[in-house]
Amino acid sequence: MEKIIEACKDLDFSWLPPTIADFTLTVERTADDAGYHLFSYENDKGWRWEALYDKEVEDYTVHVRMPLFEFTDISFVREEVTSYWDGMKARCVEGLTSLLITPEKGFTYAYKNKQLPIWKYEDILPPRIGEFVRDITPDKAIRMINGSYIICEYCRPDDRSGLLLFYNVLRDEFFAELRRHNFPEISHRLDAKTLPKLEQVLSEHLEDILTDLAGRL
Repeated sequence: MEKIIEACKDLDFSWLPPTIADFTLTVERTADDAGYHLFSYENDKGWRWEALYDKEVEDYTVHVRMPLFEFTDISFVREEVTSYWDGMKARCVEGLTSLLITPEKGFTYAYKNKQLPIWKYEDILPPRIGEFVRDITPDKAIRMINGSYIICEYCRPDDRSGLLLFYNVLRDEFFAELRRHNFPEISHRLDAKTLPKLEQVLSEHLEDILTDLAGRL
């Protein structure tokens, strides 16, 4: 890790904007078992976009952490710090914005064709169910790998527990996963192929699923 710290010692952080929409900058420059942390942006929901050297994969990259899931933005991955930092300067603001602030601008035709950006979901997916708060909605879904979008997330503010609702454009199907203290659990009660069917199973099962999960926490 000393070699990485030495390679990063002269990096200029002054170009980074202190805020991007509701995300606030923290310059870190700290090392731990995960790697060498350079800087991060985080909002009040606990959404975090972080630039770092990842010790496990031995690359400079970007980690995105949400309440119930995390992933790597592979478009930023570089082996060498100079090209990584140049890429950061060119694309940092756009990368965070397009992924987490205005994701609707990147929706694919298949996603739009499912009518999800204009779906009137408010009655089916209320802002809160018991202890769980909705913080992702279909009109601002988060695009993942392998054709999946997270169209809704319900989470407990104090615990990595809740429900993720997905739509996969390649398989043309809806499905859900639960998180119980960050451990995944599969529930097939919300499986659906069409939006009307999804509305039906959500109306029938969503509250019960989250009530049952709350009782096991």
